Amino acid sequence: PPQKGGDRSLENGVSLLHKVSLNVVETIEESEGGGIMVIEEVQLFRQLSTDFMRELGNTIQEESYPANHTVFNQGDAADSLYILVGGGINLVVRDKGSMNFMVEIPGEVFGWSSLVEAKKYTASAVTYSPTRVMKINTARLEHIFERHPRDAYVVMRRLAGVVGKRLMNTYRDLMRLRSDDSTPSYG
Repeated sequence: PPQKGGDRSLENGVSLLHKVSLNVVETIEESEGGGIMVIEEVQLFRQLSTDFMRELGNTIQEESYPANHTVFNQGDAADSLYILVGGGINLVVRDKGSMNFMVEIPGEVFGWSSLVEAKKYTASAVTYSPTRVMKINTARLEHIFERHPRDAYVVMRRLAGVVGKRLMNTYRDLMRLRSDDSTPSYG
């Protein structure tokens, strides 16, 4: 089962983010002495408004998983977006065959299906090493989007870029397979 780290102090969160080269650009101290970490270098959330980032920081939950742990299954109801902190995820799409995508660079996102209609995960996510993620509940994220429509537009546009990049990689892989299968026979 995942080990939840959402109760960690701000100092631990800041330290964690520095270790994975995600820059924490701002710590906002609240009157009660607590704080909210603001992540600026995760591509999806780069250069958004301070208010949006403050609210987002309050929704992030850190989780840790052992190797070979299933984070979610293809077809499950999609309720969270994930950002890789460390380790690695194998995204597996199964139908009549299977296709794998690796998520291994800190800051990469997965679970994007939680932000688009059908709200079903299009792949299974399985760790291939001990893995740490930041988990964002998308119902809460959508409420933030409603309050910050300009920031929401930027996030969704960037998300479309992530999906488009993965689609292009899939096309490239399929073309490579197709060219391998079409080797002429001379016998």
